[in-house]
Amino acid sequence: MTEQTRVIGKPVSRIDGVLKTTGGAHYSGDRKSSDGALLHGVLVKSTVAAGYIAGFDTAEAKQMPGFVRFLSYEDGDLIYRIDAPNDDSFVVNEQRTPFIDNQVHFVGQHIGLALAETLEVAEAAAAAILVEYEEDSRHIALDDEDSDLDKPDASGTGEALQVHRGDFDEGLADADVSVSATYTTPVEHHNPIEPSATTAVWDGDRLTVYDATQGNVNDRNYLAAGTGLAKDQVRVLNPFIGGGFGCKGYAWPHSLIAAAAARATGRPVRLVLSRSDMYTSCGHRPQTRQSITLAAKSDGTFTALKHETLSHRSPIGDHMEPCGMPSMVLYDCPNLVVTHSNRVLNRPSPTPMRGPGEASGAFALESAVDELAEKLGIDPVELRKRNASQMDPRNSRPWSTFNHPECLDRGAERIGWSRRKSPGQWREGNELVGLGVATTYYPAYRSPAAARVTLFPDETAKVEISVQDIGTGLYTILAQMVAEKLGLEAADVAVEIGDTDLPEGPLAGGSMTTASVSGGVAAACDALQEKRAQASGDEAISAEAGSEESLGFGGDNDMGKSFLSFGAIFAEVRVDKDFGIVRIPRLVGVFDAGKILNPKTARSQMIGGMIFGVGMAMLEETFVDPESGRFINPSLGEYYVPVNADIHDIDVEFIDEPDYDFNPFGARGIGELGTVGTAPAIANAVYNATGIRVRDLPIRLDDLM
Repeated sequence: MTEQTRVIGKPVSRIDGVLKTTGGAHYSGDRKSSDGALLHGVLVKSTVAAGYIAGFDTAEAKQMPGFVRFLSYEDGDLIYRIDAPNDDSFVVNEQRTPFIDNQVHFVGQHIGLALAETLEVAEAAAAAILVEYEEDSRHIALDDEDSDLDKPDASGTGEALQVHRGDFDEGLADADVSVSATYTTPVEHHNPIEPSATTAVWDGDRLTVYDATQGNVNDRNYLAAGTGLAKDQVRVLNPFIGGGFGCKGYAWPHSLIAAAAARATGRPVRLVLSRSDMYTSCGHRPQTRQSITLAAKSDGTFTALKHETLSHRSPIGDHMEPCGMPSMVLYDCPNLVVTHSNRVLNRPSPTPMRGPGEASGAFALESAVDELAEKLGIDPVELRKRNASQMDPRNSRPWSTFNHPECLDRGAERIGWSRRKSPGQWREGNELVGLGVATTYYPAYRSPAAARVTLFPDETAKVEISVQDIGTGLYTILAQMVAEKLGLEAADVAVEIGDTDLPEGPLAGGSMTTASVSGGVAAACDALQEKRAQASGDEAISAEAGSEESLGFGGDNDMGKSFLSFGAIFAEVRVDKDFGIVRIPRLVGVFDAGKILNPKTARSQMIGGMIFGVGMAMLEETFVDPESGRFINPSLGEYYVPVNADIHDIDVEFIDEPDYDFNPFGARGIGELGTVGTAPAIANAVYNATGIRVRDLPIRLDDLM
């Protein structure tokens, strides 16, 4: 492909926009049955953190008109035991088959399902069912040293989590200046607009499920295992999803519970999680405590870096927040120690959340870099440029593209970095003004994907792939890819996704969907072009092909390169000197993410990601009762996310250098890149404004009073 593209790189409006804005897009919770047979399910959840269920009292529920059935572990073989919860075909977040026994591991665990003719009766029945428990000792606090402590060797993406490089003690002794500090981040929740929802329908020995999932192929394979069916007997549809951010990434028990309930009753079942259900049923970003020691020579050259992370998991989950990953790749430092530990607590299972590990880890690392710059008397932008890793520190391979310093320079120019003053010295009226910077990055991942492309006699086309658009604009990008390859306009290409009967694609996670599907689409279009040359022109021609093997950003590959997207985020903050109220009038982000296929939807993605980072920096926190293990604020009324009044000017620029080593269209993923560096950029700006270093998120008024 040449740089003179016809459709790629153009600001094409979303082709699914009209459906979404006029109500034509149907979501999983919208599905109805024409014959009125649909049953509504409401979960019964544990109210204790650890122990066993001694019995259920369902007498009151059974007296309710419209109540149909209550399902629990007492129903025996309702769900097939899944002996290998994670294998080559699917991934679940909890290593336990739902309703398999009477053991309770955390508050909010699914222990039953009330089914009724209406949602109102199902809700009333679920509330009326009484549960008797035999409680056991529980472990709730992150510093509970009586709980089990895991030190996993690798992350879910295969990255090493216990890393020693060089001699840290020697590097520390060789330094002129060092900083040591502890940084904390709280539990955070995803809160997509659409809650997780499943509608399950059986037709003989075939199961059709409408599911709000970020991975329909993964979901299908999980449902097949839990129902004892072959994969081709299960169909999962998710053509539209109202956001995800990671909570819909892996398979969760509620989907399988809905399918089992539909089989048990012989009727379609709809199970829509309530907003409070979302806090305990499909994961969260876990709490972290990170200790960092960073040392350097007087000229700013890093000599030693230690990054230690303590986080937590549930007794039936295995997620580890890999906070040390930024320290492993962003900067040249010959002496490095990175460790990760997980406490096993009786709290709901964490899961990946936009920038898992990277976002929490960058807050700690980039804050420490800022602290070191202040101590050295070196400009924070300059210190980052001096130490930026020009090749992958893990394996000495060159990055496929490297524009980290340029991102820093261009961002500094756009924010007006030359205006920056010493901490606490810039005042305008009653406000203290500050500027902050942080490096952002995200690994470039790619997964195998297949696609089917059909060209019709009227020179229109259709692309089909079992993948999902979680709001990122994938419908539009797929149309642009096919149009570019076949010499059409994007409006001439129909897109069918969100159906496991189509050629298989990857889950929407790890910012890898566009990078993954591009290989399959390009291969299918190339195969189609060969057929096109021999076709008569009066009949439709179709071709299906798969993409190359999966590729991680630091894994082995024939090109001898590593793949990473870089960026720099700058923040301007204004702090009321009497009340500590923080305003963020301007954010600037400059990003090196390969070829930008659609600058309109890409800019929207980066703005959304940076707003996500504003929430992380200033607002978001789920509180945990240290005694019971309950989440105290499981609602959008008490869990605060940014609203329009919190967000002001956001300036986005792309380097836009294609990375054809990574895929045929030169693009790398962008969905998480805007989030990772935003919180530390804001925290560093708050320090520059006030002279107060906040090391615990979110930043509160009382931190600055």
